[in-house]
Amino acid sequence: MKKNKILKKVVISILVIFSLFLALIVYIAVKQIQEEKVLKQEIINYSNKDLATDNFSITVKTSGDCAYVEEAVKKFYKELSDDVKTINLYLNNDKLTNILSYENLVKDKPNFTLSHSTVKIARDKINESFDSIKRLSEEKTIKNLIDKDKLEDSDYYYDLYLSLMYTEKDLDALKKLRKEMENLSSNLNQFLDKVDEILYFLEENNSKVIYSNNMIYFATDTQLNQYKQLLSELDVLGNNLTSKEKDATDI
Repeated sequence: MKKNKILKKVVISILVIFSLFLALIVYIAVKQIQEEKVLKQEIINYSNKDLATDNFSITVKTSGDCAYVEEAVKKFYKELSDDVKTINLYLNNDKLTNILSYENLVKDKPNFTLSHSTVKIARDKINESFDSIKRLSEEKTIKNLIDKDKLEDSDYYYDLYLSLMYTEKDLDALKKLRKEMENLSSNLNQFLDKVDEILYFLEENNSKVIYSNNMIYFATDTQLNQYKQLLSELDVLGNNLTSKEKDATDI
């Protein structure tokens, strides 16, 4: 009888341990499902944000492998957004947009040192951001955004990441963004080159230019016509730039 009681206690203990173990497995499975659900929703939320205007703060809401994937994706979108915002910042910078205004030309003549510097800084910063966007939107960047070696369950979570970020729709969107940014970059650099050309023209002809009453006068019709031609070419480039900028921000 005593042996039966001992055996019964052993069986009960085993059942309790098994139940706890089973409950733990169920808890882990449910938690994993919940974490993946949060991860998927976070990636969807970030992919639907406006790169030019929305906030891309990095707040990780999952844990473990999900957290690693979530942080990597959010950092990717934040860097992409930062680059787009940098471009917009310089495109709408008052120093740049007013560089050929009468007030600025009078203040900075005859060598236009500050104006040339403003153009150079804007060109360098914008092109740096363009290069970053081009790199970020390449397929190999997306494919290698996360390091499989840093994942505990590398195959499962890497495949999950690819299913969320490396889809045909995502790649097409990034390809479109890269193309639009390349076109915008080309138009912007042409525009800035023309601004520099106008500044150099005014510098070279300084002795034949008079600034008076918000007007610029030239000694000869030839120089006046050359100046008008440069402004006309700049206007065409400006219209092209505005069109390309709108296409890029519509993505």
